[in-house]
Amino acid sequence: MDKRGQLTLALDASQPSGSLALGSVTGIIYAAAFDIGITHSETLMPQIDHALRFSGYQPQDIGRILLANGPGSFTGLRIGLATAKGIAYANRCPLEAYSSLQLAALPRRACGKKILTVIDARMKEVYAALWDDDLQMLKEPSVCLPEEIMAWDVDGAWLVGNGSHLIPDSERLIPVDTSAYLPAAGLFALSALHATPAEYDFDYLAALQPFYLRDASAQIKSAEKHRQAMAKTTPTDSR
Repeated sequence: MDKRGQLTLALDASQPSGSLALGSVTGIIYAAAFDIGITHSETLMPQIDHALRFSGYQPQDIGRILLANGPGSFTGLRIGLATAKGIAYANRCPLEAYSSLQLAALPRRACGKKILTVIDARMKEVYAALWDDDLQMLKEPSVCLPEEIMAWDVDGAWLVGNGSHLIPDSERLIPVDTSAYLPAAGLFALSALHATPAEYDFDYLAALQPFYLRDASAQIKSAEKHRQAMAKTTPTDSR
């Protein structure tokens, strides 16, 4: 049976803990999280290959790609987008890119309160945005110090995201544990909310860049410092 073009691949490599999901007309058929750490390029494609084999599909069966495109990990964003673009070019299929901050807010949609999403940006800063109950933007994405967020109109807001622990304690916010949430699976719902099905567009793919939010040069320096720190703490073979 020819399955070409029947599959949707959803991918989030913007955070240290990555996730991917596969979906068809019947719904989500595979979803998994994985620790990408600092070896994104070595982890991402094997995870996709495993998901396809486990679900009984081939790479050419992918007919649509959903991607969390930042802000987030500089290396993860580059590898994630490059991987998604490579598949889109090969299969001539559409690629839809979405905000990682809006994706993080999705679990609290329609819960009656504003939603403050915060992602750890390292260098003592965070990426943050504020949304209403229907995921409409109230405060555009910013990179800032955690304490600066408390000047926003966040009274009674849900607090979500992997940078939530960096926000100073405040009775004005309601922290929510979303550690069990798989962002890649949420991309299907986010795509449905946007209701803008894409078509294959070579020029769009060529121009598409990660949403870094912070200057890329600063991201590179941060990633290099993290790599050096990890190298110092990794045991060496003394044989």
